[in-house]
Amino acid sequence: MTRILFQIALFLSPFVAYAVWLHLAGHGWRAPERWRGIPLIWLVGIALALTLGSLATLALTTGGSTKALYTPAHMENGVFVPGRIIEPATK
Repeated sequence: MTRILFQIALFLSPFVAYAVWLHLAGHGWRAPERWRGIPLIWLVGIALALTLGSLATLALTTGGSTKALYTPAHMENGVFVPGRIIEPATK
């Protein structure tokens, strides 16, 4: 759940930063004409880049060992055993 909230916050951060900038510059952040066209395209592009970059970073830096063994889900004595990753023993 934390990762989902982090991704949502990361996606929304360029829009919030732009709204704050509009407010501080005195242009009024609620004016619809300030959000149309090129600014919106740039904001969506930056938001997607931030989100995809963070997803790629999380995928590359988190997770189990490359030597871990995956055991798929199976039935054992009539009981369902869920899949799991078994880490190798450390020396």
